[in-house]
Amino acid sequence: MSSSTASVLAEPFDAYLRRRARSTVPLTAGEAVTAAVGLLRGCREAAAAREGTTWWLTATGCPVAVDDPAGPDGVAATAESLAHLAEIAADPPTRDILGRARESVLTRPPRDWDAVERRLFSHAAPLPLVLGPLIPSVDAAPPSPEREGAVARVLELVDADLAEASRIALEDIRERWRTSRMLRLATVGGGLAVIAVIGFSLIPAEHNSEPTASEQVLMDPAPTSSTPWLSDPPPVDERRPLSDDVEEIARRLFTDIAGCRDDEACASSYEENSVFPREPLLADAAAGEIEVVDDFGGVTVVRVDAAGSTQYVTLVRQNERWLVRAARTVADQPS
Repeated sequence: MSSSTASVLAEPFDAYLRRRARSTVPLTAGEAVTAAVGLLRGCREAAAAREGTTWWLTATGCPVAVDDPAGPDGVAATAESLAHLAEIAADPPTRDILGRARESVLTRPPRDWDAVERRLFSHAAPLPLVLGPLIPSVDAAPPSPEREGAVARVLELVDADLAEASRIALEDIRERWRTSRMLRLATVGGGLAVIAVIGFSLIPAEHNSEPTASEQVLMDPAPTSSTPWLSDPPPVDERRPLSDDVEEIARRLFTDIAGCRDDEACASSYEENSVFPREPLLADAAAGEIEVVDDFGGVTVVRVDAAGSTQYVTLVRQNERWLVRAARTVADQPS
């Protein structure tokens, strides 16, 4: 994979996600859609690359795959970035759809990722990534240590010679304190005056409740970047089933089996090698009415109504293929 020479790489995508996770700005659903679709499209375009891959972010907020011999392959790098993106998403539905996008990248071929994109666009309209500045969320500063006595502060500011002179002067003051009653009275009186001054200075003065300019909290500015690489989302056509829709998968599978006609070897290639009871599929199963009964994620049961008969068919996903595990025809129920 290689980045576009016209793109200016800003920072590694994982570094951006870590910076975003520490910031006060939550990752919105629209931003998550923008990043996820960029990852899917970039991975699909460079799926045949032999080198390792690292995802970077351009100055315009576009994820770009960059060759990195020490990095993982493109699919693994994309899945890892989607996982990190899901971890910092602001809401559970967005985290869920990003997790499903990651599973699709790991288990399905790139041609099926169009369905993942349509689901992402249906979840939220894409928004440009907030690139910065991002104010980090930090804990309050620890309280400063208690101030030491006046003598210790003075001694910290002087060198060794002055410290020795100060020590001698203090010893002289202590000697005079013991021998002079007037010095003790004057010192006590001065101390009381100092205490009074300090007490009055601690009384809070009335002030305007409005914060000053230095006290105002800085807010993150609105996003300053745009995302010209991301085109408007395609309209969602409800009549067009998704490529990973179970009903459509079953219909395509039944069509392929019907195309085998009397070739048993061909038909058996679409059947799981198991001991489950398996009756022949209904003749018009592909054109019949198909309804999902149970979906266990990799094992699905559908009901097929065709040619006046009803059949329950169990499908199983193995090695990126859907196969027939079991088929059972049920008798018509009396009206």
